[in-house]
This record gives sequence, structure tokens and C-alpha cells, in this order.
Amino acid sequence: MEIIEVEAKSILTPQHAGSLSDHYDYSLNPYAGCAFACTYCYVPKFPNKNNRLPKEWGGWLEVKTNAPKLIRKDRAKIFGSSIFFSSATDPYQYAELKYRLTRQCLSEILHYHPAKLTLHTRSHLILQDIELLKKFDRNVLSVGVSFTTNDDTVRKEFEPKAPSVQKRVQLIKALHEAGINVVASIAPLLPCQPEEMVKLLKPYVSKLWVGSINYPEINNKPELLDKYRDFFSPSIQNRVTSFIKQEFSA
Repeated sequence: MEIIEVEAKSILTPQHAGSLSDHYDYSLNPYAGCAFACTYCYVPKFPNKNNRLPKEWGGWLEVKTNAPKLIRKDRAKIFGSSIFFSSATDPYQYAELKYRLTRQCLSEILHYHPAKLTLHTRSHLILQDIELLKKFDRNVLSVGVSFTTNDDTVRKEFEPKAPSVQKRVQLIKALHEAGINVVASIAPLLPCQPEEMVKLLKPYVSKLWVGSINYPEINNKPELLDKYRDFFSPSIQNRVTSFIKQEFSA
């Protein structure tokens, strides 16, 4: 893993277009790149200033060492704003154990009273900051947890470097018990047993999002798309998605 420490020029990215723009003013990414290296990740589809190739995804990580200082500098933008943290990396990948950038950024943001803050992760490391998260107003903070399958064998195929399904269940349970709003991001929907998915998530999740794989042409394990081609067919994806949504709405 190549780790590059940099001083970023900015840390709050305005959302003028794209899927976040209808709901958020800014995205915030304390890292660029991601060590979890999920096979289906959409981020390598988009240009990056380092001219990294999609096939290199997961082999490098850029650490924005001055991220907390930049938040302090741009604090006037945060008051009353809505922030998605993070859109292009996992803020609680294992480098966070060393750098604690996410923790430092959250500590800064807490002072400046955003109207809405969504943290998005698939990592149990967020639980190390649970006391900090509890300081945010419940109506301001929500945590989106990526939960793509209930089958850890499938998870190991598509997300071999990411935390297990069991750890993610422990994560959403702990957040729920701490009074923190939890959103399940079932995106992409991977091969699973839908009834079991619902059973795992429903006790702890306030709402969910379900989506399919985007940009399959950059998937770094295309053989998996072929192996599970029946599940990824539009008819089965639609049927499973409808079932999960109906069970939650009930």
C-alpha cells in the first residue's frame, strides 16, 4: 500500500451536480483512495489529479494531513450547511488508526453547527468515536453503513479487505443503542438471502437505500459479475430490491 501525505488546498467540495447535489451542500473526504479496494467501487471511474488508473484502486492512499485546519479555516461555510462525509473514500479505513483525521474533522465540525451531517462507512472503527458522535444533535447526524450482503462468503469475494458482515451488524447495533440514526446503504446489492438481510438490518436501521452496481466496466474482478450474472440480471435485482423495500416499509 502506497501512502502519500499531502497538504490539500481545500476539504469542502461544493455539490452543484450529481447524486448528492439535491441533498447536500458539500462533500468531505479526508483521504483520497481507499484501502478497502472493493471490486465494484465507482470512484475509479472518475478522473483524479494523480492520473491513477482504475486497476490501481486500493493500492494507494492520499492522506490530507491538514484537513482539520482547512475545516477551521472554512468554518463559515459549515454553519447551517449539509455535509456528506465521505463520498469518495471510507473515513474509517484502517489508516484512521494512525492519522485520526476523521476524528479531528468531526471535532472541528461539532463547533460550527451544520444543519445536516451524514457519515458513511463500512467500518467498525467508527465505534471508537461513538462518544464524539453522541455529542451531535440526533436530528443533525446520521450514519450510513454500507451493507451489501448478508453472506460473508460473498463479501470476501467482492470486498476482501473490508470488515466482515458480523462486524457491520455489531456496528449498526451499537450505533442504534447509542441513539444515533442509522441508514443502511445496500448499494450495490450483492448476492444475498433477502429475508436474512431484512432480519439483520430491520431492528437497527431507520431507513435504507438500495442500488445496483454502477460502471461494471471498471470492476476489477469481472469474473464475479459472470459468476453471479443471474443475480445481477435486471429482473432479479428488481425483485429483490422490491422485496427488501416492502419489508422495511411494513
